[in-house]
Amino acid sequence: MAWFVGEAPIDLEANVDWVFEGRSKLWRYNLHYFDYLGWPDLRDARKAALVDSWIAGNPEGHGDGWEAYTTSLRVVNWIKWFWMRPDLSRASTESLARQVAWLESNVEWHLLANHVFKNAKALVFGGAFFGGRQGDQLLAEGLDLMLGQCREQILTDGGHYERSVMYHAIVLEDLLDVVQLLRLNPSLAPMPIASELQRTASNAFHYFEDVLAADGEMPLFNDAALGVTPPAPTITSYGRQVLGMEDGADRAAQGPLRVCKADTGYFGYRNGGESLLIDCGPGGPDYQPGHTHADTLGYELCLDGRRIVVDSGTYDYENTPLRHYLRSTAAHNTVVVDGESQSEVWGAFRVARRARPLYAELSLLVDGNLTFCGAHDGYHRLSGHVVHERHITVRVGQSWDIRDCITGTGVHLVESYIHLHPECRVERVAAQEYLVLVDLKPVVRIVVASAAEVAEERGVYCPRFGQQQERTTLVLRSKMTLPDELRYIIERA
Repeated sequence: MAWFVGEAPIDLEANVDWVFEGRSKLWRYNLHYFDYLGWPDLRDARKAALVDSWIAGNPEGHGDGWEAYTTSLRVVNWIKWFWMRPDLSRASTESLARQVAWLESNVEWHLLANHVFKNAKALVFGGAFFGGRQGDQLLAEGLDLMLGQCREQILTDGGHYERSVMYHAIVLEDLLDVVQLLRLNPSLAPMPIASELQRTASNAFHYFEDVLAADGEMPLFNDAALGVTPPAPTITSYGRQVLGMEDGADRAAQGPLRVCKADTGYFGYRNGGESLLIDCGPGGPDYQPGHTHADTLGYELCLDGRRIVVDSGTYDYENTPLRHYLRSTAAHNTVVVDGESQSEVWGAFRVARRARPLYAELSLLVDGNLTFCGAHDGYHRLSGHVVHERHITVRVGQSWDIRDCITGTGVHLVESYIHLHPECRVERVAAQEYLVLVDLKPVVRIVVASAAEVAEERGVYCPRFGQQQERTTLVLRSKMTLPDELRYIIERA
């Protein structure tokens, strides 16, 4: 049986090299997570052999397998599997105890964010598994750590403070696992702690449901990729089960759902197979912006349950030109001024001066009409103190009018990017008019309503780690004296 994440597969039925220096760090991390212990098609005997192989091949404190993040995921995966096995070897439980003890002394305070959340979950599971005085201490430490991180990381609107729906899904699943553990074992935690965790999980769950795109999956703003978490329908089904909710009818199927998440900065709507989601929030907490992209005022548009205008996604976490491009403003459906990114992203996880939202407003959804207005100061550092302000007027099911007001002084090159899904083909039908087709059928018409040159460019779309797909991008370019504006209209064909 083969396992892989975006690179050459590895045969899990063969001897495993746990070092694999020739692969990316992300690939090696996944190897050490042991998610495959949950695969029903992998034989139990082989799973046990992989556990024994890992113990033999990973001396304590050395290599990728002993980083706190990989240890946290592996500890929980081992415990979930160990609980179902009455015939555990002494070597397995002793190794697990050493890993939990090592983790207790190596919480990732230098990285914070979702890493510390993972550490807390592993300590909770470790304490519950081992019990006794030492287990009770681990459990108390883990619960205290998780409560503190919930209060810090889950914002009032229910979203995760790193502003990536992928990381929100990861944290939500962790939280649901802990809530489920405490629900099935009430003696593990006092009622006030269990109740607070459940309330937080419920808030985060409703957020996750609301911001999903109309194709049923998560948007790709900031660092995000499909396939890292279980599919969104699996997470929502699990959440309803854990939180005791009815197996719900899709709220969007009951009519247009207005999405206004002011704390995380996500705005838009969903209506059946149609959705628009706009990112006008901070890139993440100032002290941990590592998963930030320069994508303020970018958006994704789904029609008929398919993505049409897409975020470029995330390929990997290596410090490469591709990662730098995918984090840049030019890789998102927003405006570039003078060839500069609105936030100065560099390295694999670094951000220097960054765009901050000046305001964001979403009107009520009345008679199928919706208006969004927002602005950021990311270009204020340029000569002329440039500000990008975006207005989007929606007639649900009919048209999306995007007007970009660029204020300030002086002459500047302004470029507006429209990144289309790889399944989309573009035909120019007039000087400033383009037809977008999917499966040879017209879907939308894009009309440029201001003076600008329009270029068709080929680009890259990375919806999953390690996956690149070629796609078409329309770029509106104008050398303008500020203040001025660019405007285009997407309308149903």
